Amino acid sequence: MPLRTTRNGAGYDPVELDRAERRFWGDIWDSVPAEVAREHGIERRDFGPIQAIAVRDLGQVGMLNMLLGAPDDPTGEHLGPAAAWAEERGARPYVPLTPDLPDTAEAEAWLRANGFEPAYAWMKFVRDPHPPRFPAPDGIEVVELGAPDEEPFGTIAALGFGMPAWGAEFFAHLPGREGWRCYVARIDGEAQACGAMLIEDGIAEFGIGATLEQARGRGCQTALLHRRISDAAGAGCRTLFVETGERVPDRPSASYRNILKAGFEEAYLRPNWQRPR
Repeated sequence: MPLRTTRNGAGYDPVELDRAERRFWGDIWDSVPAEVAREHGIERRDFGPIQAIAVRDLGQVGMLNMLLGAPDDPTGEHLGPAAAWAEERGARPYVPLTPDLPDTAEAEAWLRANGFEPAYAWMKFVRDPHPPRFPAPDGIEVVELGAPDEEPFGTIAALGFGMPAWGAEFFAHLPGREGWRCYVARIDGEAQACGAMLIEDGIAEFGIGATLEQARGRGCQTALLHRRISDAAGAGCRTLFVETGERVPDRPSASYRNILKAGFEEAYLRPNWQRPR
């Protein structure tokens, strides 16, 4: 499909972004050690074009229970069995639905007819690879990790996201994985925040941006954004993208502000459909 452009002319293809996101979440699930996956009911399964991921022990957390690829299955042929599979595991999965793709309207009609409703949406942001036009904060050292045991990357992510301690296993094994670049931000020599980037086919997806409570407001995520933008440009990426929750009155928006300050632009708001409780 033709490239879309933001207000300032950054080009992107939403089909490519969806494809990158499937790889992003699939790699996270595939990196979890088998014994941890068995203990907590962490599973991934493909139903035709639908990539289903579920976590029995955190079944009510939408971002950890998702059915990706709904626009590719407008009749629900595969989405129906995928939803049943996730719900059998105690999950209430999110079904992200990228707007304005060729079959989005049909997929939306299927979701409505089968009891799904729009839930909390995520804003997708894109950026071209021009160098950062904002300064890196003083007093923060950003270090790229080459292996899982160099820094407590997974623990920082789990604590920063408010997950139980075992949630560290979702992220701990990503440093050094093919296509992934994982970082921590240190203050006075201690790792206080983390961020990651997955690069594939000229697309860089930013994610796993989390900061320990005692270091919030110090500029760690700004420093991590600065480093990843520079590294994505150096790697020859043509499109950088990231997402965070939509801005609503009762939710914090520090991440949203940081992303805009880093030169990303709002591309589109993507609803997450979910069956009500």
